[in-house]
Formats: sequence, structure tokens, C-alpha cells
Amino acid sequence: MRNVLIVVFVLIVGCGGEAPAARWVACEFTGSTPGGVTVRSCAELETDDPDKHEGQCKDASNLEAELVDRCSTDDVLGTCVLTGDGETMTTYHYETELLTADIVKPLCEATNGTWTPR
Repeated sequence: MRNVLIVVFVLIVGCGGEAPAARWVACEFTGSTPGGVTVRSCAELETDDPDKHEGQCKDASNLEAELVDRCSTDDVLGTCVLTGDGETMTTYHYETELLTADIVKPLCEATNGTWTPR
């Protein structure tokens, strides 16, 4: 399960832009661990280069990824806010079987993110 979460964080941290934000891009990720635990998250980024970030959503490696209008706030376990390159990304982590804040919070903090439980 940590491998799936780390892949999501690596993808998210790699998103960045150089110009002021202009439009929201939201990407919902779903994946399963080798043990069969489903992991679900969604990341929102305000950017002036939506095409670049939409393309990154579609190329999410072993995760199922889907562009959405905005991330759902239903069943949220907590959020991780990352700021870099003048952009702020909010990642929503959703309640799923066996996923707890004790697992996600340290991963968020390891990427210099701010964890907020819901």
C-alpha cells in the first residue's frame, strides 16, 4: 500500500509551473496494493498550464487516473497540501479498507506537506 501512495506523492510533487495560476486541474487516482487493499486519492492544482497537468494525470503509470471537475469532499480521511514553484496542490485521501491517517500523514509530512485530518 505504501508503494501506491508513494507513487501518487511522486507524481504530485513532480507537478509544478512557473507562472501564476489560472485554472484548476483535478485528477482522481485509484489503485490496489499487492495485498488487494484499494487506495483512492484526488489531487487539485491551480495552474496556468492545464494541458501539461492533464497529460500527467493520464500518464499515471500503474494507477487508474481520471480527470474530474473537482475532488470530492465525501469520505475524506484527510488532506495533504504541498506548495512549490508558486503553485499549491491539495491531495484528498479517502477512507478505504485498512487505510488510516497513521499511514498517510507521515508520507505527507515526508514531502514537506501539511496534513489536515477530516
